[in-house]
Amino acid sequence: MAKLVSKVYGDAYVSVVSDKNNLNVALDEIKAIKDIFVKNDEIVLLLDSPKMDDEEKVSFLKGIFEHHISDDSMGLLLTVIEKKRQAELLSILDYVTDCIKELLLIGKVTITTALPLDDAKKERIVEELIKSSHYKSLEAKFIVDESILGGIVIRIGDRVVDSSVKTRIEKMRKMLS
Repeated sequence: MAKLVSKVYGDAYVSVVSDKNNLNVALDEIKAIKDIFVKNDEIVLLLDSPKMDDEEKVSFLKGIFEHHISDDSMGLLLTVIEKKRQAELLSILDYVTDCIKELLLIGKVTITTALPLDDAKKERIVEELIKSSHYKSLEAKFIVDESILGGIVIRIGDRVVDSSVKTRIEKMRKMLS
């Protein structure tokens, strides 16, 4: 249900900001808004509290964000409060961030290796992945997992390229049995 809620509100917001060609500004604002909520979890608890009515929550949000974010971003926050979806606020912001990044051709990649890589190798891997994908840039997360024994596992979105030694051994084991 939370994914559906995030999609409904997120798609509406992304549609508005993409029509205005404000994707970069919107991305920065949404990241900043989420950062404020994450660093101050009391705000989210307060917005979710039944002790405050909707008008108080709206004026509270306006007090924090008015004149600091665009009308579109403020509209998203106020709509979420008015529709009593504040419990899903962080997931909505995450969904919006992912959608905007996708439109800006910024991909997320998780790269798992058995040994730590130096910065030059990390940079080279990212460059090669950008060349072989439709993305203009990639946000890379590097993980060291000794259980893969060797090789590399690359995960971009729902695509996985697994050339780990562990997977090769498993394939051989299945072929031999």
